[in-house]
Amino acid sequence: MPEPQQKTSAEKFSELISRFMGSWWAVVFHTFWFAVWLIFNFNLEILTLWVSLEAIFIGIFLLMAANRSEIERDKKEAEEQLRQRKMMGVDISMDRKQTSEMGEVKEALKRLEKQIAHLTKLGLDNQR
Repeated sequence: MPEPQQKTSAEKFSELISRFMGSWWAVVFHTFWFAVWLIFNFNLEILTLWVSLEAIFIGIFLLMAANRSEIERDKKEAEEQLRQRKMMGVDISMDRKQTSEMGEVKEALKRLEKQIAHLTKLGLDNQR
């Protein structure tokens, strides 16, 4: 099985951000941040700009993480398909071998039937 590909710093960072933004800690942090902003009555236009920029970057980080997950899933799926093809090849090989062996058994059975028929005929001829 191939070794997992090393993640770049950017990929590690995007996963870290994605994990954080998908957690309750992000909810707590943003709730606290917005409460402080509103309590101290800071400029709402700056808050709006901040939140808009944050949403843009969070969306980008989430898409990067989703793309990485999709690539990993596609690799696993390709490996599974390759494994299944190899198993199918083994199954086909075993089927061919069994078919060949069955042919040999049928030929041996025919020879035995002929020998039995011949011996039976000889036995009947000797009894007369």
